[in-house]
Amino acid sequence: MPPLTNDQIKSFYAAALKDIMAKRFDEALKRLEAIVETNPNLAEAHYQVGRVAIESNRAKLALKPLRSAARLKPAESAIWISWAEALALGGNAEDETEFLAAIKGASLRPELRIELQDRFAAKRAKSQRSGVGQKARDTARLLDLMGKGDFEKAEALASALLRQDPELAVAANVLGGTKAMRGRLAEAAPHFRHAIKIDPGYAEAHDNLGRILMQLHQPAEAVPHLRQAVIVAPYMVSAIINLAACLALLGQAQAGIPPLERAVAANPKSPTCWLALGNAHTRARNYAKAETALEKAVELSDGKMAEALGMLAQAQARLGKDESALENYERALAADPNSPIATGGKAMALQTLGRFEEARPLFLRAFEIDPTNGENYRSYIAAHKTKAGDPVIDRMINIYNQKGLSDFDRMNLGFAIAKALEDTKDDGRVFGYLDAANALMRKIFAYDPHSQIREREALRAAYAGSDWSGRIVADTTDYAPIFVTGMPRSGTTLVEQIISSHSRVRGAGEVGKITGLAQKLLTKGTGLRAISSVSDSEIAGLGREYAAFMRERFGDELLASDKSIQTYLYLGLVKLAIPNARIVVVRRDPRDNLLSMYKNKFPDGAHLYAYDQHDLVVLYETFVQIVDYWREVMPGEFYEVDYDKLVADPEPETRKLIAACGLEWEDACLRPEDNDRKVETLSLYQVRQPISKSSVKGWKRFEKDLKPMLDELKARGLVSD
Repeated sequence: MPPLTNDQIKSFYAAALKDIMAKRFDEALKRLEAIVETNPNLAEAHYQVGRVAIESNRAKLALKPLRSAARLKPAESAIWISWAEALALGGNAEDETEFLAAIKGASLRPELRIELQDRFAAKRAKSQRSGVGQKARDTARLLDLMGKGDFEKAEALASALLRQDPELAVAANVLGGTKAMRGRLAEAAPHFRHAIKIDPGYAEAHDNLGRILMQLHQPAEAVPHLRQAVIVAPYMVSAIINLAACLALLGQAQAGIPPLERAVAANPKSPTCWLALGNAHTRARNYAKAETALEKAVELSDGKMAEALGMLAQAQARLGKDESALENYERALAADPNSPIATGGKAMALQTLGRFEEARPLFLRAFEIDPTNGENYRSYIAAHKTKAGDPVIDRMINIYNQKGLSDFDRMNLGFAIAKALEDTKDDGRVFGYLDAANALMRKIFAYDPHSQIREREALRAAYAGSDWSGRIVADTTDYAPIFVTGMPRSGTTLVEQIISSHSRVRGAGEVGKITGLAQKLLTKGTGLRAISSVSDSEIAGLGREYAAFMRERFGDELLASDKSIQTYLYLGLVKLAIPNARIVVVRRDPRDNLLSMYKNKFPDGAHLYAYDQHDLVVLYETFVQIVDYWREVMPGEFYEVDYDKLVADPEPETRKLIAACGLEWEDACLRPEDNDRKVETLSLYQVRQPISKSSVKGWKRFEKDLKPMLDELKARGLVSD
């Protein structure tokens, strides 16, 4: 973009502020970064970039612009306050040292400078509250009663004190706490809100309210309060752990890791802190780091913390260390035979290994231990062919109809019930539960329907003018993986199962590494670099890093298949970086494909467009456009599989697929159900069955219910009949 004129800077800034008010953070960042590029001495633009990064849970990215803003306007209080916020939410020890050195010379009000310094220099872990005389004695009595677990007396005293002085924040906070401790969450929340209204800087009240909102499955509403608690008291362990857990629920686990690393550094012998860090790394798919943190939690708890052992097993399962995972699930169950995470976790682990009969009694046990846990039912039903009269159907429906059931559990049960009813051909009732489950997903996880469209448009802009076929990159890896990609639920798992049935191939599943590396390489600030500005050495480095990762994890004696779903977004870059790679793109009738997505719940935060029929079509159209683009600019560089043809006539289609992967024919590829590799996708049950065309044209069973999706597909020219 050419430099902006002064009038354009004013216009961009005004538009960015409007975008911020409307929470269109990506658009705001693009405008602000254009301003900074033209005039890097405009403190206001740096400041707003920092504010947007904080508000969008990308605090780590806020540190640099806020540092620049403070350098340009060292007497501006708002800048220092925001820098302290970003530091609390996204900084590390070096960032703290830099901030404390800088603020010493800042021309700020002494009381503000001391307040901001003390948050970090004093490693503040609680609110700075002062009290004298009777108020101090009353506060001490309240806290003593809470510490002893005497909630009835604490509630009575807090209520009496509030009648005497309605502005006593600590009494309001304690009153909320007494109700929360006895399970009266909805009643507790107003008291915490009252405490915050009295004292907006009351970290404990923010932490308590955030935790309650999270328990009520309102993570988006909880995050601002938990953020504020960490901002005021950057070393408050409970607030840090709650914030990280909440961000993980929203699919932003990585954002919770910096504060957790601070908590671990300050409390290195706390198994709880290490457990929370391990959980965050697991949710962020940093499985090796998760294993390290969780092993520390197990060590510090002398192997007696069932939750730590269960979560360690989860991380090890994702690393392919299945024997270690099953062993640690057993250790967890030995420590606590009623551990929900170990019972349900082991059942799910056995499912991925195709050991469904062994998993079944564990699921039934999990139902007893945690009877309203909808996720256990959904996981069980996913690999269970329900028959008419199966008592599990009525059991799930009875729980689904219970008053007070959380949205999260009702959502999971809705998907499970819909699948069970479909199994039993009770089609008339399927969409009543399915539509409700999808609506609850949209309620629980906020989704901007335009966000992924903008991301894909930005990718196309970054690719513009690139010579994909003519560019040759030197010093690339000789690694030769087989990538399988396509829309979720399009048949990619079956295709990988077929390929990995070959004696020369090991199925790696959805690794995700290549897409992460590609995103990292192309990202510049909050935007994307043009591929023409990416050097050959950087591209070759991407390929070598991927190859090293895959060889370390999966060995080098066999070819590896990698079913990372979103690889299709980066096909040109993948071929430049790994020229020996084979790429298979799977296509399926969009009506069946999108129905299958709508029927399933994906991992938290993933594929959030899948829970609305219109949004599904919009995203599918971008998939078609991107694959069409690659077919045009790099013809012959990838092989396309038509799922419907594959299941209708398996042998000739499978032979063509195997040949496209550069492999000699083996009859085992016609029997993918015999492949005992680990499968961690939603298709873990289907791929253990013989190839079948039973799901082809399955959309016709629900044509009336799918009218919004079908009409949109026709309107966009994506189907003809």
